[in-house]
Amino acid sequence: MNLPPKTARIILAAMNSKPLYVVVLFCIQVLSATAADKIEGAFGKKLGELFDVTSAVGQSQLTDGTPMYEFTPTNAFRSLKKYYVFVTPTTKKIYSIWGTGPTENTETGKKEQALIMEILQEKYGEKSKPGLLESIVDADIVDQGNRYVMSKVSGFSDVTIDVRYYDRDLEQLAEKERIAEEAKKVDKKGL
Repeated sequence: MNLPPKTARIILAAMNSKPLYVVVLFCIQVLSATAADKIEGAFGKKLGELFDVTSAVGQSQLTDGTPMYEFTPTNAFRSLKKYYVFVTPTTKKIYSIWGTGPTENTETGKKEQALIMEILQEKYGEKSKPGLLESIVDADIVDQGNRYVMSKVSGFSDVTIDVRYYDRDLEQLAEKERIAEEAKKVDKKGL
């Protein structure tokens, strides 16, 4: 474990006092055991990274018209078969990364979701307490403030499992850029 120089000096000084040394070592072990990785991205893509939309292997869109760019992951996960990024319209920064895949049924999907959440919690920290929306849509979230990751099981006859990474600031930037682009296309004289 790499420690900042000041922390290392404090530990070395504390080694002269055995009781303090034991307390310091215990604190370091607790802190390192509970420290979570920062949510940076997944499947070989990073949130905030520039994405060349011409490199997409496919394109789709959400029901509201938001484009989804399919990519080939460098780090795939067993139950996820398709991978997408969402990018800010003008600056082309990745603000969301999705992996999705079919499951046999809801029960199988929930078992896979439990595995995924266990892995995500080991990596990023405890999942958030479910709100009303998460309870309704079978979603679990690990939230780190500006960034979060969600796993979700959805569908009735065609059940899917999704893992979705988000950056809230970049998501807001995407909406600002979308509105600015749309504003250029409309005749403002009627307002």
